[in-house]
Amino acid sequence: MHSLKKIVQFIHQNKTTLTGMFLGAVLAYIYWINWGIYYGTYPLSSECWVNCIYGNLFGGLLACLLFNNGLKERDSDKEKE
Repeated sequence: MHSLKKIVQFIHQNKTTLTGMFLGAVLAYIYWINWGIYYGTYPLSSECWVNCIYGNLFGGLLACLLFNNGLKERDSDKEKE
């Protein structure tokens, strides 16, 4: 039961990043379905799982860069008060 609380706490603390990762993977899959090169030597477009992993990582990175900075600034403002 204690480990379940840790998992829920981790998800709650990182929901922005996890949401970005999920959306990145979904968008990468949609890209692969519509515009991916099925037969070729370019591994990013020819394999669905590679495309989804790159989308997952890129989506998480963008979510961290765009949305977590505002949260850190608000937290530092609260600490000053």
